[in-house]
Amino acid sequence: RSKQINVLENELGGQLFTRSRHGAELTPLGKYAQQRLRSVVLDFEKAIQDVRSHAADARESITVGVFSALPRESLVLPFVSYLLASYPDRQIQLEMVELSAGLRKFRDGKLDFLLTNIHEEDDLTGFERLTFGSYDAKVVVSLLHPWAIRVSVSAEDMRKESFIKMKIEEDHYTVPSEKSFYRNVPCKKIIEANNFETMMVLLGQGAGFAIFPLAFTNMDRAQIKAFDYPGRSLRYDTALLYDPNN
Repeated sequence: RSKQINVLENELGGQLFTRSRHGAELTPLGKYAQQRLRSVVLDFEKAIQDVRSHAADARESITVGVFSALPRESLVLPFVSYLLASYPDRQIQLEMVELSAGLRKFRDGKLDFLLTNIHEEDDLTGFERLTFGSYDAKVVVSLLHPWAIRVSVSAEDMRKESFIKMKIEEDHYTVPSEKSFYRNVPCKKIIEANNFETMMVLLGQGAGFAIFPLAFTNMDRAQIKAFDYPGRSLRYDTALLYDPNN
């Protein structure tokens, strides 16, 4: 350290410290140098931080869309941890998305990965998937609903009740309307919700029935009753979608 001080004093042209058995004290020149150079040191440290921040921002990023209703602890967090460990030199950007909007963003190339629920009517042309689980869609009602005491429901029962479903964009499915599962559910009327959380609120209020796989967050604690769908079933996959050419 003494050598470094000597080099600095020689560079500045004068003595910066007086030394005694009690330690070192700044000389008048040392006090003046401290005052004048303090802002230079702070600017230098700020410049170093800015350069480091710029270097981090310049790293190639991976953007992952996650359907907002998927279970966090058992699925989303382990997957994100895996990405962080696998790509330490990349920035991992998470974007919580709704079902239809997430699929549209993925098809438009705005997401590198999409972790979501899909079924055979979804348009996935040109993309691959890694499946984590498969589930049949169930007819679901709140425990406050009159159906909660039943062991099954029929299509005739459904025709007398409101159907709560998430709002889906027109180009979401690949099949024509007359063959679409969700567009031909027997019901008295359709109530559309903008997202899964709103759908669960409406369900909890006893506003009607919904149809979805039991592969969402907090399903083990939800106050719901689920029935097999009366008719052809719809199979869902919880899957990671990716472009094999990316």
